[in-house]
Amino acid sequence: MEMELKWLAMVLVVLSLGAGLCDGCLEEERFALFQLKPFFEFIDYKFQDLDYGSRPEKESSSNCCEWERVECNPISGRVTHLFLNYSSNMKRDWYLNASLFLPFEKLQNLSLSGNFITGCIANQGFERLSSKLDKLENLDLSDNHFNNSILASLSELSSLKSLNLAKKEFTRSNPTNESNNNWMNLKELYLEGNEIKSLGSLFHEKEGMKFNKLEVLSLSWNLFNNSVFSSLVELSNLKLLDLSFNKLKGAIYTKDLNALRNLEELILSGNEVNGFIPSQGLRLMNLKHLVLSGNGFNNSILSSLATLPNLKTL
Repeated sequence: MEMELKWLAMVLVVLSLGAGLCDGCLEEERFALFQLKPFFEFIDYKFQDLDYGSRPEKESSSNCCEWERVECNPISGRVTHLFLNYSSNMKRDWYLNASLFLPFEKLQNLSLSGNFITGCIANQGFERLSSKLDKLENLDLSDNHFNNSILASLSELSSLKSLNLAKKEFTRSNPTNESNNNWMNLKELYLEGNEIKSLGSLFHEKEGMKFNKLEVLSLSWNLFNNSVFSSLVELSNLKLLDLSFNKLKGAIYTKDLNALRNLEELILSGNEVNGFIPSQGLRLMNLKHLVLSGNGFNNSILSSLATLPNLKTL
């Protein structure tokens, strides 16, 4: 009798999970996907392994969970990943209605890279997602045309762990002057290719935000000078820092750099750095990978590297 009750319970669970499913995915979410199609024309097209000049191929399955750009939970059928990168049919800059993503309440990963998005419709920005999309951990907005104003909208997404804002329009300024951010759980932040000149008080707990969990920070292809290191001293859990192709020049003072005591990978390539002061002052005990190519070092750099006991690749 007990075994029969267990089987009955399992059947009821399966039936309850299947309720509302249409062709393998939740009917409400399937409808929401087609609401997105006027803005992301290739949402139901295959996009991987395309040769140059070839055309994307339309999905043959009616089950949206089988589409390349959609990933679902295999049990519940709820959409967990949307890969809408380079899927827009817009020929010019346009404004996104972020509320269109509200039905995807179990969404974990959203990629909107390369879609000519210049901002969000008034009162329909990413802040609207904070109440329902509390599972959203990875957001890729790279290679669009947002400006600084997008940050106030994004600051409400407290569940984010990875945020990609590469190749935008944060030109020559502190990218957070207009926002009061709440990225307490953020582990990865990508800001490369934005011509940012200063981070200001972005990472200072008293004036900016608390990035206690940040482990990966990419600032490559910007306009930072040597003063950037003083802006990063409170990122004690940082493991990877990429400052390649900036305006670093001359000798780097090791005091602020050593504050990043958990740093495992440091990338400084493509600058004009020629040394560290003091020459034997580097105390990055956990540093394993160091990239210094394309700078102005001479043989004296070797004495600085001798103080890095766990260095594996140079």
